[in-house]
Amino acid sequence: METSIVIIIIGLFIFWGNYLNQVFERRNIPDVLGLMFIGMLIGPVFHLVDPESFGQFGSLFSNLVLIFILFESGTDLKLAEVKSSFKDSALITTVGFIVTCITITISCMYIFNLSFLSSLFIGSALGGTSSAVVVGLVRKVNVTPKTSTTLIMESAETDVFTLAVPLSILGLMLTGNISAKTVIIQFVASLLFAIVIGVFGAFLWSYILNKFSNLKATKFSTPAFLFLLYGASEYMNLSGPLTALSFGIAIGNLKYIEPRVLEKIIPNQNIVLPRKERIFFGEIVFLLRTFFFVFIGISIQINRVDWLMWGALVTGFVYVTRIFVVKFVIAREAPLLDKSVMSFMVPKGLGAAVIATLPLQQGHPDGLLIQSVCFAVILFSTLYCVLFFFLVRTGITLPFYRIIYGKDKQ
Repeated sequence: METSIVIIIIGLFIFWGNYLNQVFERRNIPDVLGLMFIGMLIGPVFHLVDPESFGQFGSLFSNLVLIFILFESGTDLKLAEVKSSFKDSALITTVGFIVTCITITISCMYIFNLSFLSSLFIGSALGGTSSAVVVGLVRKVNVTPKTSTTLIMESAETDVFTLAVPLSILGLMLTGNISAKTVIIQFVASLLFAIVIGVFGAFLWSYILNKFSNLKATKFSTPAFLFLLYGASEYMNLSGPLTALSFGIAIGNLKYIEPRVLEKIIPNQNIVLPRKERIFFGEIVFLLRTFFFVFIGISIQINRVDWLMWGALVTGFVYVTRIFVVKFVIAREAPLLDKSVMSFMVPKGLGAAVIATLPLQQGHPDGLLIQSVCFAVILFSTLYCVLFFFLVRTGITLPFYRIIYGKDKQ
């Protein structure tokens, strides 16, 4: 394909992404579906693009998306907000993640005959919820503020589980030996060192920005420093993704975690990510996620209809178990509508999609199947969520939920 045509297509994709974002605002249809659909059309349906043609660029692109999404997720995770809503959201976040992880792990072991670690990787990567979809939908339904906050906090808090846990498991998968005590010790140590590098890097970068004020005017300075930390961690065989995540969390919460000893050295942490720089990061993430979800659509193995259908079934298992998680975790006095919405608000998103590509990049023998299953679950979980949202909003399925959760107390 000629370079000029590729450039035109890139421009069209960006406009298409913006259009779908507006559709999401008006019609409650997540843009993820439209982006993946276009990817499926130009990829496995009409064979205009082959995912293998991306070569090394595909791996580099996935890593760039991973770095930025982890960093942005970290900066958005405010420790003060988590603390204030922790009591309401911690239980459903933890129980929901564990139940989903167990459900998917067992399903993958029996359906796809995958090893325990590969299945556990899939389960932990898909154990959370998509912030973009949850936040967009929960604002369009008349649930109580407490329920809205709980769902939004759950989508933010599960990022820690769905990013850190599968990355940890991936390290064990690649060693090929999980019984050796020394391997476990070295692995845990590498994770801890990666987190230390990220947190230390946040303090160091804050100090540098305070020392050299001209860097504040350069929006690419923070991404450049982030690339240095990520690359250094990977070069030392540590976890680059965890370094990016911990760097983002620390950057966004310096004023809460800074030791008093450093207060005189780093007097003003709020200048690290001013509003304009946050908007800049948001635009980068939007651009990258637009192309990445198209890339997901291109990579979906529709020639393996069995993988797609089994992925749809696994997603169904997740939604069934979620109904009972809500029943046993959420207070009985919560309104029926609130519990109904909470029962299907488990779409999977960008974080899971990026993590899912890592085993294949690292050359793991189960990499293609892991990626395909994860992509299928992401696709169907979003479809199911939109469908159930419509059914609940129109009141069609409320009688069903009334049987499970009981009537509202007058």
